[in-house]
Amino acid sequence: MIGTALIISLISNTEGLNILIDEALSKIGVNNIFVTPSGTVSARASPRETLKLTDADIILLSNLPGVKAVSPFYLSKGKLIGGGLEQTVSIIGLDPTLTYQVLPDLEIYQGEDLSPNDMAMIAIGYNVAFPPGEVGKSIPPYSSVTLELTVDGKRITRSYVVGAIYKKFGSTPYLDVDKSIMITIPQARNIFKSTSYPSIVVIAESTEFVDPIIETLNNIYGKDADIISPLTIVRQVKIILNNFTIFLLVVSSIALVVAGIGIMNTMFMTIMERTKEIGILRALGFSQKDVAKIFLTESTLIGIIGGLLGIVLGSLLAMSLGGMFSSFIIGMSGNPIIYQPNITPSVLMNSFLFAVIVGLLSGIYPALRAARLDPVQALRTE
Repeated sequence: MIGTALIISLISNTEGLNILIDEALSKIGVNNIFVTPSGTVSARASPRETLKLTDADIILLSNLPGVKAVSPFYLSKGKLIGGGLEQTVSIIGLDPTLTYQVLPDLEIYQGEDLSPNDMAMIAIGYNVAFPPGEVGKSIPPYSSVTLELTVDGKRITRSYVVGAIYKKFGSTPYLDVDKSIMITIPQARNIFKSTSYPSIVVIAESTEFVDPIIETLNNIYGKDADIISPLTIVRQVKIILNNFTIFLLVVSSIALVVAGIGIMNTMFMTIMERTKEIGILRALGFSQKDVAKIFLTESTLIGIIGGLLGIVLGSLLAMSLGGMFSSFIIGMSGNPIIYQPNITPSVLMNSFLFAVIVGLLSGIYPALRAARLDPVQALRTE
């Protein structure tokens, strides 16, 4: 029961985490590659300068094989004032024509998409428009808002009109879109007053081009830039999860081995207690094969009962562990990211069959031992 429960809970939680990772990173787009200056000295610049990403890099990266689109990408923090609210928000600067390629699951709730050269309107996330815990307060579409932030030690204030509100997007590993505002590239340039970009997002034509493009980017920038890809993160995290799961499964399998030894010991004790009964059965005409079947069936039944109880306990344990693990997974918003263990019929069935097989194998030797008892000696046993 314990071994079966451990296997079910571990496998289902690992599958649930895999699904969570796939969903979270696919929201950002597995074809996306982010290029950001690493802060180290650039080989292309003077010794005291770091890498600066400019329009020349945009043109260069746009012409690489397998690249579908390229856009500057800004990510900063600021304060949004509007609708009787003051909120700390993330500021995402991106070409509006590429928004749904960088964030494939994003949808408009109210309003309309920004135009690439829009200087007056912004789009806001769902939790910015409808802040949790602020009953009766919201920022409606086409209302006026003020954005405050600090750039190079200077306080910047800009006024905008809310052109769009996005539907609830959910948490991702490094972007909290629901608590963000979207601005255009011209707006970002006007705010940050810089000819260089803090980051560039490269969109590959398909996932098969991601690795070759990353290799090319590493050849171009070397250690001067950090290359981040959701697809690469997914692969690395899954490798770690799978290796950890294998380790835990080995540990839980030890519990089943111990259970098998326990079943074998129980069957030996049963034979000792029922030696005279075995002698009577043999005297009544039961063959060695019949006696072996009786004890083999009993050990298999122990496996069946343990497997069924393990399915119930494993399902409950999986849900409990899921809630416990969720409390440790914190999203960009600072709130736990909830996931559900993936308890599939195949996991339940395979774990149950494993328990039955353990019971069956554990009973083979005791059953043969019982079948080979001398009938006369067995009848004389008190």
